[in-house]
Amino acid sequence: MVRVKKLLFYFLCITLLVSCASRGRKISRELRSMVKQGDYANALKSLEASEFFKKNPESKLLYLMEKGLIYHGLGRYAKSIEVFEEAKTLARKQYTVRVSKKLKTYIANESSDIYYGEKYELSTLFYYQALNHFILSYKDEVDHEKLAEKGEIKLEWKKQSDNDKRQSLFRARAELLAWDSFLKDLKNERSGNPVFKNDLSAKILGARIHETIGTSQDREIAYQLYKDANILLIKNYNAYKAFNMKNVDYIKSFEKFPKMGMEKVVKDYISMSTHQKELKNFLDEKVLSLSKKLRPRTWRREIAPFKIDTKKIKTQETGNISILIEEGIIPAKIPSKQFFGLGESLTKESPAMAMLLGSFAADVLGLMPPAGTYDPVGANVGMAVGYVAATQAAISFELPVIEEHHAKGSFVLEVWSDKSKVKEKIIPLVNPMGDIAEQAVVEQSAWLYPKLGARLATKHVIAILAAYATYKSLKDQNEFLAKSGAVLQYVASSKGIEASEQADTRQWATIPASIRMTELNLLPGTYNLKLRVEGLENSTKSIGQVMVESKKKKYFIQKRVNF
Repeated sequence: MVRVKKLLFYFLCITLLVSCASRGRKISRELRSMVKQGDYANALKSLEASEFFKKNPESKLLYLMEKGLIYHGLGRYAKSIEVFEEAKTLARKQYTVRVSKKLKTYIANESSDIYYGEKYELSTLFYYQALNHFILSYKDEVDHEKLAEKGEIKLEWKKQSDNDKRQSLFRARAELLAWDSFLKDLKNERSGNPVFKNDLSAKILGARIHETIGTSQDREIAYQLYKDANILLIKNYNAYKAFNMKNVDYIKSFEKFPKMGMEKVVKDYISMSTHQKELKNFLDEKVLSLSKKLRPRTWRREIAPFKIDTKKIKTQETGNISILIEEGIIPAKIPSKQFFGLGESLTKESPAMAMLLGSFAADVLGLMPPAGTYDPVGANVGMAVGYVAATQAAISFELPVIEEHHAKGSFVLEVWSDKSKVKEKIIPLVNPMGDIAEQAVVEQSAWLYPKLGARLATKHVIAILAAYATYKSLKDQNEFLAKSGAVLQYVASSKGIEASEQADTRQWATIPASIRMTELNLLPGTYNLKLRVEGLENSTKSIGQVMVESKKKKYFIQKRVNF
């Protein structure tokens, strides 16, 4: 009777563990669906009502990131700034205690740990803060919460003066400085590795903000940022498949590059995709145009390192219309079943019994990888994760992966006046967020696999020893009963281990799949703007209207679209 009660309690604990993980994945799916449909109001309601976030304070950073983006989508930019600022403060605080807190995951599952945010997610916090302030510099009204009677919060919209807008522009610039400081620390911390350590959005959006402020110093900074972006594209973003068709070879050989020289790296390890060519053309155009404007006597020397083809790339006046397109939703982080060999752990636990226990685990308990399914995540990222032969016992577990994804084709902006198309302009891909997220998961797997494998192996070896003891005690009485009892005991133990070791699939689930930017010049008039994806039938959709009052006045258009 006591054993029955213990077993019932054990399965109750398993149920609670599985339920917690399921709630996290459920709210993530709900938010993704609603944000993709543009239903930010209901997304906010679902977020605030979520049992997962109420009962899991260790995921507070994730809650704040989702909340800040939802308010951004609602056009509540001031509230979004407030929430994201809280998220940034929490992220800094969590980073200082990360080492000590992280020790507990050597015993417990990663999902039970504090959510610290991926590096690209922390950079995206700065992106949205700078973007929020920049957008407010164009808005005539700003959201404001006021405490009404009975403690209720009332939403008001306050008019902005020209000075208010100018201050928002300066705050956007201040956010760029904070973003740059974060990225410098990140670069120093992760130098020498083909991982996310800088952000093209910081360079290109930052350059646009400085150009909009327009002082001589800001124009100089913008010029430098465009040059930095050109270098960053080659040195770091060729690790992403959206930009480089040889990205796998590029990553594998990254450590050799300092001894090779840039020309050989470009020749042997870079095959530019259409996306990279489009972005490089945009950056070359900006570098050429600003160098001629700011360095009229030395511009040829200035552009020499960038190998700009001046027959193809022409000087352009700084655009009076800025376009920022956020497309789709980032690919989901999902669990993937993997297998891990127990041979080494069995040997360490009891060298004399290693062969006997291995045979027992494989033959009696059935710990064998299903035929043709052994595909450890580590193998996909070039890790040596242990050989599992047909005679070796193996256990299964989950690791997170990013679902299959590909960046969509070229985005083409169509500008219409009345019923005539007056201009077309490519909107180049700046950040392939799916590729960046995938890289982060691969990086995580590199350190997670050995730690997780060791932890799991220890748990399973203990469970195998217990099952073996049961088998031995019953074998003389009844071989069938002995095997059945051992298997049932091990199944119960392994289910508990499996439930406690579910993959940590937490992610900032509502950020876009890609970020694209460009600029163009339009004469005074009223224009309808449309967007299409090259190679995708019936993809043309309206993204709004712009009324250009003066060629000197600047306009900023940001849209989130789905195709």
